[in-house]
Amino acid sequence: MADPVAAEAVDFCLGCFGHSSAPSGCARRHDFPDRRPPMPPLSRRCLATLSILLGSAAALPAAELTIGSPAPAIDVEHWVQDGEGKYKPVTEFKKDKVYVVEFWATWCGPCIMSMPHIAQLQADYADKNVQVISISDEDLDTVKEFLERDNGEGEMFADVTKGYCLTTDPDKSVYADYMEAAGQNGIPTAFIVGKTSEIEWIGHPMEMDGPLAEIVEGNWDRAVYAEELAEMQRVNEAFAEIRVLLQADKGDEAAEMVDGMIAGAKNPRVKQRLEQVRGQLDQVRLQMAIQGGGEKAAAAFSKLAEAQADSAEGLNALAWMIVTLAERGAPIDDALTAAATEAAEKAAKLDAENGPVLDTLAHLYAMQGEVKKAIAAQRKAVALGGPMEEPMKAYLEELEAKAGK
Repeated sequence: MADPVAAEAVDFCLGCFGHSSAPSGCARRHDFPDRRPPMPPLSRRCLATLSILLGSAAALPAAELTIGSPAPAIDVEHWVQDGEGKYKPVTEFKKDKVYVVEFWATWCGPCIMSMPHIAQLQADYADKNVQVISISDEDLDTVKEFLERDNGEGEMFADVTKGYCLTTDPDKSVYADYMEAAGQNGIPTAFIVGKTSEIEWIGHPMEMDGPLAEIVEGNWDRAVYAEELAEMQRVNEAFAEIRVLLQADKGDEAAEMVDGMIAGAKNPRVKQRLEQVRGQLDQVRLQMAIQGGGEKAAAAFSKLAEAQADSAEGLNALAWMIVTLAERGAPIDDALTAAATEAAEKAAKLDAENGPVLDTLAHLYAMQGEVKKAIAAQRKAVALGGPMEEPMKAYLEELEAKAGK
């Protein structure tokens, strides 16, 4: 078993990794909340993942709106929520006031996941001259229908968002003035407009806490952030070449290129982004190898495992990926299962008191038909407890039922 977020890394949403500043940007229609749809054939997923990983790199227009630019006036057609009357519609930005202009859609899962966080930020800054304005470009009826939906936790989305300004602008004029002008192609995206009515920050709303605090307090270093954003944009442009290499089955060259970019990264956040790309690039290459079948897949897995030889967490994540792919119908052969089992066994030796690691090992033993060994490993996992104890207990019961115990 892996961390729930890490486990999702094998199955991306088209566009989610395309956002320039965050792991959870989204540019695909979602039904949210919902169950995961059946897994498509691996070849289609590999192609989709390539698009996710690098698709946004293709020739974005030069940004007309950037850090330090005057914030364009907003002409939003429908102000659906107004903080229960606390906030008035905005067209021109007032001096000495801070605004968050965020772009969202009813079909975007990460946008919806950001809503409670945005609501909390507005509440935290309610008395500090900060106003949050979230803007969709859908028709009014679509947004109203969405607000009447349950969020899966017994609360209507209308209640989740009632503390801040939720709006929609079907003619897409504000989207054009902000998103298109800034060369942004993934949502959710937030723009922080500072006290001088200029753009101070552009990024994912789940990452804006620190910048917003510094902007409000007057400690924000605009120049440093502008350099970071410019470096990130240069990195995104380089991804186009990486995509070409991958499509030409030159994965080693693509990996070397990313490694060089990591070594040359000046900004820590840019480096972190590149390291994230590098890890997901490895996953793409592994999935493509699995599609090819035979010894190629096991060899590709072993190569990745070797790079994680001293990391129980890394080995476990790789091994759990194979479990997840198998459960979703990918063609996992005996050699690949054996390689994943070996990685999980090494992880268990490195961290013998880690329940999820043992849970992964149990799943792999079961995949090999070694039910007794799977039960033994799973009993140890359950005994260690932890936040994943209940699903681990459920799997132990499943194994014991299979063994007739």
